[in-house]
Amino acid sequence: MDLNNFPRQLTVAEKNILFSILPESKYGYKMYRQKINNLLVIGSGRFGGNNYFLGSREAEPDLSIPSSPVFALGIVVSGSDNIDVIVHEEQEEQIEFDITSKSILSFENDLTVDKVKCYSNWNPGEKYLFGNAEVREYVITPGAYILAVAPELKKIWLHENSTSVNHIIPVTNFFNELMRLKNIRDPKLALSPGIFFENINEYKNDEIRNAFLMYDKYLSKFNIKDEKTESLNLRKSNKKLLKIFKRGQV
Repeated sequence: MDLNNFPRQLTVAEKNILFSILPESKYGYKMYRQKINNLLVIGSGRFGGNNYFLGSREAEPDLSIPSSPVFALGIVVSGSDNIDVIVHEEQEEQIEFDITSKSILSFENDLTVDKVKCYSNWNPGEKYLFGNAEVREYVITPGAYILAVAPELKKIWLHENSTSVNHIIPVTNFFNELMRLKNIRDPKLALSPGIFFENINEYKNDEIRNAFLMYDKYLSKFNIKDEKTESLNLRKSNKKLLKIFKRGQV
């Protein structure tokens, strides 16, 4: 089978690997599996190798736009091989994925999945991930959203109760909001997002929560409603308007 002859079906190995980090027991991931089942591999991604796009038979990958955010990622262990897997969020009815191994160049033939390490499997209340990596929880909205932080792994994700999906959160924009909230402008700190994990004990729970709410408001991704941050934004807007009026600019 020529894996670069498009459009084509996913190979059995590709589907097994992708589905390994999309647990069927969780509603949101189960729905994503169904999306993938209805799509074909329509072309290679910008990174070559086993970086591909899924879409309808008539579609072609648009490599002129940036990759969408990561939906799920992890490591699939097969024998002595560690296979890195990334599945991106759906964008314009297409899904990008990447399967990388140092020893396996083509995933044409089926393989045995011996172990899976992925963020999708984490559930609230679980204190560790991948054996001994500590996970800290910050309630964003009671009963709806929990922000999880694994300092050792340098990863942040948002657990959505309604779907059981763990949304991977890029640290940079979130950290920017945290620095803005704390009014820290020292470039050595404000421009070094990795410091967040090193100094995790220095941030109060409310600071992390409010920084995430501001991050979400900026990106308008989850549209989490919160009276506290809405009130804070309103006060900031009123202060800006007051300054403008005082300057006689209106």
